[in-house]
Amino acid sequence: MEEVVPVARLGRLGDLLGAGGQGRVFDAPDLRLPDAPGSLVYKEYKAVQQSAYGLRRLVTIRNGLDPDARRKLDERAAWPLRVVDEADRVRGVVMPRIPDSYFQERTLPGTGRVENGIREVQNLLIPPARAHRVGMPVPTFSERLMICRDFAAVLHFVHKNGLVVGDLSARNGLYRLDERPSVMLVDCDAIRVRGTMAAMAQLNSPDWDPPEKMLTQSSDRYKFGLFVLRCLSSGEQISTTRDPSRADAALDDEGRRMLRAALSDQRGNRTTAQAWGKYFDSLLTGRSVAAAVTYSPTPARQSQPEPESPSGWIRDPVSGRWRAL
Repeated sequence: MEEVVPVARLGRLGDLLGAGGQGRVFDAPDLRLPDAPGSLVYKEYKAVQQSAYGLRRLVTIRNGLDPDARRKLDERAAWPLRVVDEADRVRGVVMPRIPDSYFQERTLPGTGRVENGIREVQNLLIPPARAHRVGMPVPTFSERLMICRDFAAVLHFVHKNGLVVGDLSARNGLYRLDERPSVMLVDCDAIRVRGTMAAMAQLNSPDWDPPEKMLTQSSDRYKFGLFVLRCLSSGEQISTTRDPSRADAALDDEGRRMLRAALSDQRGNRTTAQAWGKYFDSLLTGRSVAAAVTYSPTPARQSQPEPESPSGWIRDPVSGRWRAL
């Protein structure tokens, strides 16, 4: 399967869908790829890249998956599908278009203007009352667990393929609540092959910096721990908290130990994405955590107690579902 397409093959470009510090994203309605039947976009870099190795490696990893696994990856990540080349220089990448289910109409604070924009996971990190005021949905506690589980699954795929996200934060993940609550990882062209330099700069977003300077899989685990903490906490200033006790009411003893390990300065002891995925799956299915999670030498509990109600959440006594206060 091809890894590179010439810029001429893109054909007519459509609307400008977004722009950032590294490039612009255009609709690519004329381009068709046999292994990616959905709508496609073209991300055009502002600076021409001299080396295509890292980007081609990302494409190669996806191309090597079986069709079902490739389809699942395309659903969960805006992964580079092809490198776009002109005169042996990288001009950009082709990626799947973000589905409409990850967009949300919301009222902009202070203006009253309604905007339809992507639903970033940072919207999970604000108090429910504020989310309601701007027209953002407030996930139930179970839906938050599903989002955490899905995010962990995407990160595990990245890590098991020898890659590093680097700038893992509340802005490079999107979420949806319809159908099945899930996450889509974006800015995937900045993912780095371990041991090489990334094609796009890997940085720390504000309030998402790890204790160490170098960005590795260990720093990804730390940042994912911050996401778990902030997603399952409630109250004010949860978007910046690093205090694991803020999520104690949402987790059992096993989860509390995992979160503290994830946020530890001891990089080798940080909870893996795979362990988090198994843990959240155990919470959602009611299976024993001991049968699902192995993340440290600490013996696992033999049973899974019901999580206590975190501040800001209450369990309905009839339905058993969690809802925001």
